[in-house]
Amino acid sequence: MPDKYRTMQEIAYDAIRDGILAGRHGPGQRLIADDLAKELGVSRMPVREALHRLEVAGLVTITPHRGAVVSELSENECVEIYHVRAVLDGLATRLATPHLSEADHARLAALLEEMEAGVKAEDPQRVLNVNREFHTLIWIAARAPRLRDLLENLYDASQRFRNISVLIPGRLDQITHEHRLIAEALARGDAGAAERYANEHHEGTARRLLAAMDGRREPQEE
Repeated sequence: MPDKYRTMQEIAYDAIRDGILAGRHGPGQRLIADDLAKELGVSRMPVREALHRLEVAGLVTITPHRGAVVSELSENECVEIYHVRAVLDGLATRLATPHLSEADHARLAALLEEMEAGVKAEDPQRVLNVNREFHTLIWIAARAPRLRDLLENLYDASQRFRNISVLIPGRLDQITHEHRLIAEALARGDAGAAERYANEHHEGTARRLLAAMDGRREPQEE
């Protein structure tokens, strides 16, 4: 029974999270546990636990009178998430540097090729799928499980912003270039540069996202 319960909770969590990230549950929408339980074919308890986990990830807000509501997108949230990701992802990248194997470096190179193919095909989802695997490989190599948990939560919390980011003209090419800089620094064993490039990747994303959300043109870098 405990194993079955955990399985139902994971099913509920993944389904609700995917609905939020895909926009099926929009910002400000109430998430009613009974309705979700019927839709997913599970009991109410796994849904309630899933909603609390989604609150930790920043995707849901739970209040005494309204219950669970899909979190609104805000500039403050964008800045906070990406500033924290910049620091923690930079740390993970630095920690991972001495632990990456030849096979890991080969996989990073293959992922970059797949990312470039996604850019050429103008397929943002393909790029996003590769992006997740690229970062996950590094998080695992960092050998810091608590840090990886934090980064996984932040990655989920930033997904809706990421969906905006990949639609910014030229951003897919920039993303590929930024990841290549990280991979090249890792291949050289330059932990400091790898950390710096990982940090700059997220800080740059935040700047471009704020410009896009404000309807402003991102200033050209000199």
